[in-house]
Amino acid sequence: MIRRRIIAAVSGLAALALVPQPLAAQDPAATNAAQMTEVMDMVAQIFQAEPLTPEQEARLPAAGALTATMLPEGFYAAMMGEMMDGMLAPMMGMFGGEGGALLVLQSRLGVDPEVLDQLPTEQRIELATLLDPGFVQRGDVMNEMMRGVMAEAAVTIEPLFREGLTKAYAARFDAAQLADIGAFFATPTGGLYASESMKLMADPQVMGASMQALPAMLASMGDITAKLEAKMAALPPEKSWADLTTAERARLAEVLGIPMDELEDSVFDPAPDVSEVY
Repeated sequence: MIRRRIIAAVSGLAALALVPQPLAAQDPAATNAAQMTEVMDMVAQIFQAEPLTPEQEARLPAAGALTATMLPEGFYAAMMGEMMDGMLAPMMGMFGGEGGALLVLQSRLGVDPEVLDQLPTEQRIELATLLDPGFVQRGDVMNEMMRGVMAEAAVTIEPLFREGLTKAYAARFDAAQLADIGAFFATPTGGLYASESMKLMADPQVMGASMQALPAMLASMGDITAKLEAKMAALPPEKSWADLTTAERARLAEVLGIPMDELEDSVFDPAPDVSEVY
């Protein structure tokens, strides 16, 4: 079903794309847990931060006071709620009303898409109700599920986010600068800024502006691929087994510890498309 695919994409498509697909014989729950663990390990390796210096460690109490002002208890859940309302709510609205009806028809009817596009809203909903009398309620369940997932995630993320922000402040600002920021936060305007600054990233104005850049970013992908292929074409070509000299084959066999008569099956030909490698 199309709606199931959308839910899967919303809840973890990016993560699953980074790991191999499970074999049919594997237990789905165990496989998903293993995949998520692998993804988290990869992310942790990529985003490893430099340990704080003793001087920076000494600034943690002052930095922590600033973080407490910026991230009061329950802050992350509130911010995620605003993000759901401002960004995800329109997308989740696809599961109910006209959008949900169209998804039902697209997944259940093998007709020309133009036929469905031309149907009035009332007829879309009428036909969708015939095929799935509970499609609106299903949309509500999906929305509720996503909100629950986001709320649970916020409880887990908030203390870690607060810890990371505290370390970042301690690393980026010296003691005098932390004191200046603290003095600003103590003013009415500073206090308001502190409580709202993090939420600005989830503000509809900011999210809307970011979304406007997506078409241009997507359009540039083709140019990037063409430029990459042009630059790669100027480099020495990769070698297949047939291109290797006897000495090069012997060196491969020596280093890898593979007999020469078995080595050929272990050397794959270069990928024809550079995008398959990079």
